[in-house]
Amino acid sequence: MALETIIYPQNQIGNFGYNYHHLLQEDDDYIFNGLLEASNNINHHRQESADHVHACCDIKIESPVAAVQPAVGRRKRRRTKSGKTKEELENQRMTHIKVERNRRKQMNEYLAVIRSLMPSSYVQRGDQASIVGGAINFVKELEQQLQTLEAQKIASIKSYSPLPPQPFSYFFTFPQYSIHRASGGAGGDPTTTAKNRAPTMAEIEVTLVESQANIKIFSKKQHRQLLKLVAGLKCCWLTILHLNVTTLEEMVLYTISVKLEDGCQLNTVDDIADAINCLLCRIEEDSLCAN
Repeated sequence: MALETIIYPQNQIGNFGYNYHHLLQEDDDYIFNGLLEASNNINHHRQESADHVHACCDIKIESPVAAVQPAVGRRKRRRTKSGKTKEELENQRMTHIKVERNRRKQMNEYLAVIRSLMPSSYVQRGDQASIVGGAINFVKELEQQLQTLEAQKIASIKSYSPLPPQPFSYFFTFPQYSIHRASGGAGGDPTTTAKNRAPTMAEIEVTLVESQANIKIFSKKQHRQLLKLVAGLKCCWLTILHLNVTTLEEMVLYTISVKLEDGCQLNTVDDIADAINCLLCRIEEDSLCAN
């Protein structure tokens, strides 16, 4: 077969064929831009990796210091392991439960006895707090009746006996201030006084249990004495919970239950007795000035 040769003009090659020069130029730009972007990405990843490595190194370096510093100020207390076996611990727990159960049973029995000794009007409910509160009120009522009967007894004996007994003498066991006994806090003679202390104005006995005090005062009646006494106790941060008043001719017996508030500066029975005696001195001075 004979071969034929066809020759195309140059301008037809550019029009109908591929422009290899332009294509190569575009490929070079694309490759160059790709390489540049890849290089930037590689540098960016390297920087992130370096930052991450530095951060990890910083954490590894700082974390031991942070863990050691709090441990310097505080010292952990080690718990000592008991040498008891599980059986011994179980027996100890059961013994404790048994003792607590017996204590509660005994307490309930005592509360039932107390409730049976009181009139039903003093106990409105059957819970422990109501029973104890009713017992307190009942005892105070009995104390008031006892003081009244004592006053009546002294009045009846005085009419035909030349030496009647000292009224309400057995109400005071260890008074801080006493007119008739030398064991009083300021001396037995009302005309004598201790150094920097007011004269003994009354028979005063104070008993203190935690934040509650029981005060007994047997003194001569004065004008507006009760009102001034209540106001004075209030000024001393003593809140009155219960008050009994029994009069016998010119004498009066006060039985007062008070609570020591947070701002009270009277911390002992002697402090309270001193404050009451000074208060009675001021009341008597005011009474003399008024006369």
